Amino acid sequence: MATLIVLRGNSGSGKSTVAQALQRDLGAAWIEQDYFRRRILGETGNYSALSVDLIETAAALILGRGRTVIMDGMFNASKYSRTLRALRDGHSGPSLFYAYDLTLEETLRRHATRPHKLADFGEKEMRGWYHGWDPLEGIAEQRITAGESAEATISRILAAAGAR
Repeated sequence: MATLIVLRGNSGSGKSTVAQALQRDLGAAWIEQDYFRRRILGETGNYSALSVDLIETAAALILGRGRTVIMDGMFNASKYSRTLRALRDGHSGPSLFYAYDLTLEETLRRHATRPHKLADFGEKEMRGWYHGWDPLEGIAEQRITAGESAEATISRILAAAGAR
C-alpha cells in the first residue's frame, strides 16, 4: 500500500539525507521541492502557484499508481497546508508527516558540514529563509529535534511505515 511521507524543515536541517535513505530502503519515489522548483521550473524566488501545483500533481499521480512517495522541502505552511491535506485525504494509504524543529544556529552548523552546498548558498541566504517552527494547518506533524540523529530519524520513520 502506498504511503505518503512528508519531511519538512528549514534549509540545512537534514531532510534530503533522510529522504535519500528512505528512498533506498523503501524503493519509493522522492519528490524534492528544491529540485522541482529550481531544476525543472528554473525558479529562484518565492513559491509560485505553478511549483505548488506541479509538486501536488506529481505526488498524487505516483500515489495513485500505488507507489510510496517521500516529499522533502521547506513546504511553507501558508503555501502548502492545503496541498498536503489534499494529498493526505486523496489516497487510501497512510500519511506520515515529520517536521524538523531546529534553531537557526543548528541549521547553520549542519549546513557547514555539506561542502557541496556551501558553494550554492551561505549563512546570509539561510538567515533570510529561516522561519523557525512553522506548523501545517490541519495536519499533525511529528517533530524531529537536534538531539535525534539521522539514523534514529530514519529508523523511526521506517518503523512507522511498517518497514521495520
